[in-house]
Amino acid sequence: MLKIIIDTARGRTKYSTYFLLIVMLIIPTAFFTHYEWLNGLAWLLLITLGAFIFITGLYTRQESINSVNWPKAEAYGLSCSLNYINPNSKKYIPVIKCKFMVKGVEYTGAEYDFSARYTLKDEADEKINCVKAMEPLFVYYKPSDPTISVIKPGVHSIPYIRLIFGVLMVIMPILIGSGLIVLN
Repeated sequence: MLKIIIDTARGRTKYSTYFLLIVMLIIPTAFFTHYEWLNGLAWLLLITLGAFIFITGLYTRQESINSVNWPKAEAYGLSCSLNYINPNSKKYIPVIKCKFMVKGVEYTGAEYDFSARYTLKDEADEKINCVKAMEPLFVYYKPSDPTISVIKPGVHSIPYIRLIFGVLMVIMPILIGSGLIVLN
Protein backbone atom coordinates (compact mmCIF):
# COMPACT_ATOMS: atom_id res chain seq x y z
CA MET A 1 0.00 0.00 0.00
CA LEU A 2 2.80 2.43 0.91
CA LYS A 3 4.57 1.64 -2.39
CA ILE A 4 1.43 2.57 -4.36
CA ILE A 5 1.14 5.87 -2.46
CA ILE A 6 4.81 6.71 -3.04
CA ASP A 7 4.66 5.70 -6.72
CA THR A 8 1.49 7.78 -7.12
CA ALA A 9 3.19 10.76 -5.47
CA ARG A 10 6.11 10.41 -7.88
CA GLY A 11 3.85 10.19 -10.94
CA ARG A 12 4.67 6.55 -11.67
CA THR A 13 1.13 5.11 -11.70
CA LYS A 14 -2.14 5.79 -13.47
CA TYR A 15 -3.51 6.95 -10.11
CA SER A 16 -1.32 10.05 -10.34
CA THR A 17 -3.36 11.24 -13.30
CA TYR A 18 -6.63 10.37 -11.58
CA PHE A 19 -5.56 12.28 -8.47
CA LEU A 20 -4.62 15.38 -10.47
CA LEU A 21 -7.91 15.26 -12.40
CA ILE A 22 -9.84 15.07 -9.14
CA VAL A 23 -7.82 17.97 -7.68
CA MET A 24 -8.45 20.06 -10.82
CA LEU A 25 -12.18 19.39 -10.50
CA ILE A 26 -12.70 19.71 -6.74
CA ILE A 27 -10.56 22.74 -5.80
CA PRO A 28 -12.07 25.20 -8.33
CA THR A 29 -15.56 23.86 -7.63
CA ALA A 30 -15.05 24.36 -3.89
CA PHE A 31 -13.80 27.90 -4.50
CA PHE A 32 -16.92 28.89 -6.45
CA THR A 33 -19.51 27.15 -4.26
CA HIS A 34 -20.48 27.38 -0.60
CA TYR A 35 -20.55 23.74 0.45
CA GLU A 36 -18.57 23.19 3.65
CA TRP A 37 -17.91 19.52 2.92
CA LEU A 38 -16.51 20.43 -0.51
CA ASN A 39 -14.26 23.10 1.04
CA GLY A 40 -12.99 20.53 3.55
CA LEU A 41 -12.30 18.05 0.75
CA ALA A 42 -10.46 20.73 -1.26
CA TRP A 43 -8.23 21.56 1.73
CA LEU A 44 -7.53 17.85 2.25
CA LEU A 45 -6.62 17.44 -1.43
CA LEU A 46 -4.35 20.48 -1.23
CA ILE A 47 -2.56 19.01 1.80
CA THR A 48 -2.25 15.67 -0.01
CA LEU A 49 -0.86 17.40 -3.10
CA GLY A 50 1.67 19.17 -0.88
CA ALA A 51 2.68 15.85 0.66
CA PHE A 52 3.07 14.36 -2.83
CA ILE A 53 5.27 17.27 -3.92
CA PHE A 54 7.36 16.85 -0.76
CA ILE A 55 7.75 13.10 -1.41
CA THR A 56 8.79 13.82 -5.01
CA GLY A 57 11.37 16.30 -3.70
CA LEU A 58 12.77 13.73 -1.27
CA TYR A 59 13.08 11.02 -3.92
CA THR A 60 14.46 13.35 -6.60
CA ARG A 61 17.03 14.73 -4.15
CA GLN A 62 18.13 11.24 -3.13
CA GLU A 63 18.28 9.99 -6.73
CA SER A 64 20.26 13.03 -7.85
CA ILE A 65 22.75 12.54 -4.98
CA ASN A 66 23.09 8.84 -5.79
CA SER A 67 23.27 9.38 -9.56
CA VAL A 68 26.96 10.35 -9.50
CA ASN A 69 27.73 6.78 -8.38
CA TRP A 70 25.36 5.01 -10.77
CA PRO A 71 26.78 2.71 -13.45
CA LYS A 72 26.91 4.08 -16.94
CA ALA A 73 26.14 2.61 -20.33
CA GLU A 74 27.04 3.82 -23.79
CA ALA A 75 24.03 5.34 -25.53
CA TYR A 76 23.04 5.13 -29.19
CA GLY A 77 20.15 6.21 -31.40
CA LEU A 78 20.25 9.78 -30.10
CA SER A 79 17.42 12.17 -30.97
CA CYS A 80 17.03 15.64 -29.50
CA SER A 81 14.33 18.28 -29.62
CA LEU A 82 12.98 21.21 -27.63
CA ASN A 83 9.73 21.31 -25.69
CA TYR A 84 8.13 24.55 -24.60
CA ILE A 85 5.49 25.51 -22.06
CA ASN A 86 3.24 27.01 -24.76
CA PRO A 87 3.83 28.38 -28.27
CA ASN A 88 4.15 31.98 -26.99
CA SER A 89 6.51 31.02 -24.18
CA LYS A 90 10.19 31.77 -24.14
CA LYS A 91 10.92 28.84 -21.80
CA TYR A 92 12.18 25.55 -23.21
CA ILE A 93 13.43 22.20 -21.99
CA PRO A 94 15.63 19.83 -23.98
CA VAL A 95 14.05 16.48 -24.79
CA ILE A 96 16.74 13.89 -25.23
CA LYS A 97 15.95 10.35 -26.29
CA CYS A 98 18.51 7.63 -26.67
CA LYS A 99 18.80 3.91 -26.23
CA PHE A 100 21.17 1.95 -24.05
CA MET A 101 21.65 -1.66 -23.00
CA VAL A 102 21.71 -2.99 -19.44
CA LYS A 103 22.26 -6.73 -18.98
CA GLY A 104 21.02 -7.48 -22.50
CA VAL A 105 17.84 -5.40 -22.16
CA GLU A 106 17.37 -2.27 -24.26
CA TYR A 107 16.09 0.87 -22.50
CA THR A 108 14.95 4.16 -23.98
CA GLY A 109 15.15 7.43 -22.18
CA ALA A 110 17.55 9.77 -20.44
CA GLU A 111 17.03 13.15 -18.96
CA TYR A 112 19.74 15.72 -19.44
CA ASP A 113 19.88 16.23 -15.66
CA PHE A 114 17.60 16.11 -12.63
CA SER A 115 16.77 19.82 -12.77
CA ALA A 116 13.49 19.39 -14.72
CA ARG A 117 13.81 23.09 -15.42
CA TYR A 118 12.56 25.14 -18.33
CA THR A 119 15.15 27.65 -19.56
CA LEU A 120 15.68 30.16 -22.31
CA LYS A 121 15.90 28.71 -25.79
CA ASP A 122 19.63 29.43 -26.05
CA GLU A 123 20.35 27.53 -22.82
CA ALA A 124 18.24 24.57 -23.92
CA ASP A 125 19.95 24.56 -27.34
CA GLU A 126 23.32 24.65 -25.59
CA LYS A 127 22.41 21.53 -23.58
CA ILE A 128 21.36 19.73 -26.77
CA ASN A 129 24.53 20.76 -28.59
CA CYS A 130 26.59 19.60 -25.60
CA VAL A 131 24.93 16.16 -25.71
CA LYS A 132 25.33 15.87 -29.50
CA ALA A 133 29.06 16.65 -29.11
CA MET A 134 29.61 13.87 -26.55
CA GLU A 135 31.54 11.03 -28.16
CA PRO A 136 30.83 8.50 -26.85
CA LEU A 137 27.60 9.45 -25.11
CA PHE A 138 27.15 7.77 -21.74
CA VAL A 139 23.95 7.48 -19.74
CA TYR A 140 24.00 7.00 -15.97
CA TYR A 141 21.17 4.67 -14.95
CA LYS A 142 19.66 3.66 -11.63
CA PRO A 143 20.79 0.07 -11.03
CA SER A 144 17.49 -1.03 -9.49
CA ASP A 145 15.41 0.70 -12.21
CA PRO A 146 17.28 1.48 -15.46
CA THR A 147 14.22 3.32 -16.79
CA ILE A 148 15.50 6.18 -14.62
CA SER A 149 18.55 7.56 -16.38
CA VAL A 150 20.41 10.83 -16.71
CA ILE A 151 23.20 12.19 -18.87
CA LYS A 152 24.60 14.72 -16.37
CA PRO A 153 24.27 13.27 -12.87
CA GLY A 154 24.25 15.36 -9.72
CA VAL A 155 22.14 17.58 -7.48
CA HIS A 156 20.29 20.69 -8.64
CA SER A 157 18.00 23.17 -6.90
CA ILE A 158 14.65 21.69 -8.02
CA PRO A 159 14.42 18.96 -5.31
CA TYR A 160 14.94 21.60 -2.63
CA ILE A 161 12.29 23.85 -4.16
CA ARG A 162 9.88 20.89 -4.16
CA LEU A 163 10.66 20.19 -0.50
CA ILE A 164 9.99 23.78 0.53
CA PHE A 165 6.88 24.12 -1.63
CA GLY A 166 5.51 20.77 -0.43
CA VAL A 167 5.99 21.69 3.24
CA LEU A 168 4.25 25.04 2.69
CA MET A 169 1.34 23.33 0.92
CA VAL A 170 0.89 21.05 3.94
CA ILE A 171 1.44 23.62 6.69
CA MET A 172 -0.50 26.59 5.29
CA PRO A 173 -3.89 24.82 5.00
CA ILE A 174 -3.43 23.42 8.50
CA LEU A 175 -2.66 26.89 9.88
CA ILE A 176 -5.62 28.39 8.01
CA GLY A 177 -7.93 25.58 9.12
CA SER A 178 -6.87 25.95 12.73
CA GLY A 179 -7.52 29.69 12.65
CA LEU A 180 -3.90 30.73 13.23
CA ILE A 181 -3.96 32.42 9.82
CA VAL A 182 -7.18 34.20 8.88
CA LEU A 183 -8.12 34.80 5.25
CA ASN A 184 -10.34 37.76 4.50
